[in-house]
Amino acid sequence: MKSTMGWNKFIENCLQMKTTEELHKFFELTLTVSEWEKIGARYLILAELISGNKTQREIAADLGVSIFNVTRGANQLKRIDEESKALISIE
Repeated sequence: MKSTMGWNKFIENCLQMKTTEELHKFFELTLTVSEWEKIGARYLILAELISGNKTQREIAADLGVSIFNVTRGANQLKRIDEESKALISIE
């Protein structure tokens, strides 16, 4: 329960940021470099999977991540609706 409460407070705090610069500073304060990299990689994996232009192996090779992480992202996408997928910008 405590982790859910902490996550919710974290999200609420993110929503209060008015600029990308503020959000960037907030993330510098709250996340390690490793966490930044993992979140960034997960985002890119999901965006590539949603675009549907590459195989999972191609995505793993292009992004320098394990096929396991790409498969985990693919499995996550199977459980969500199209509206949720639209939250990921694939431009």
